[in-house]
Amino acid sequence: MTFSLQGTLGIDFGTSNSAMAWAPADGQARLIALEGESASMPTAVFYNTEDVSTHFGRDALAQYLNGTEGRLMRSLKSLLGSSLLLETTLINHRQISFQDIVATFLATLRERATLALGAEPRRVVMGRPVHFVDDDPVRDALAQQSLLQAAQAAGFDEVSFQLEPIAAALDYERRLTRESTVLVADLGGGTSDFSVVRLGPGRIAKADRTDDVLGTTGVHIGGTDFDQKLSLEQVMPLLGYRHQGPQQREVPSRIFF
Repeated sequence: MTFSLQGTLGIDFGTSNSAMAWAPADGQARLIALEGESASMPTAVFYNTEDVSTHFGRDALAQYLNGTEGRLMRSLKSLLGSSLLLETTLINHRQISFQDIVATFLATLRERATLALGAEPRRVVMGRPVHFVDDDPVRDALAQQSLLQAAQAAGFDEVSFQLEPIAAALDYERRLTRESTVLVADLGGGTSDFSVVRLGPGRIAKADRTDDVLGTTGVHIGGTDFDQKLSLEQVMPLLGYRHQGPQQREVPSRIFF
């Protein structure tokens, strides 16, 4: 028999890394260890074709780096809002959609939360960027809907969302001793978000904080974009990128991207 808990699980499903925290109904939120004592894990899935097993986080990266035959999936969050999310890819002789892969990763997070808490969390608040997709409200709404469906497929009954920079601001507020107007910068792997928020001990108990959010915006540019540019400018030229062959034709660039 399984029992549900009174409280809310918070999930930061990040482009590069993910984390979770548990907020009981009558207490402060606390981080949940995901891999050993680490409170975060790489958002990575590795499908091992040698023994038809699935691996997550640091284990997934280790499998890949050790040369195990299989498929490594990273930056899954960047597919939200894209038509590619519902496309299928061949995994261990089966066609699996990227939407299902996201759900599989969220299900693993839920299983690890259950192990840490001793019971199944049913309610979850998912962090989300200000914009999954820049300048396209329809695709942005589709991205959140896709994440909602993945969370429901993972076993959550109640799913809600919080903007990631607002979540960071509310956490920071717990350590403030006076009222302040704060600029929050959330620089992630796939997006960068910014909010200006009024915070303070006298506001922390308010149920509705809408009036305290003075402005918020974001762009679909993050650390993975920096990694790609750094690699293309500094590493790939050493491996032939932009080089010219014997007939003075440039090496095809597709493989480097």
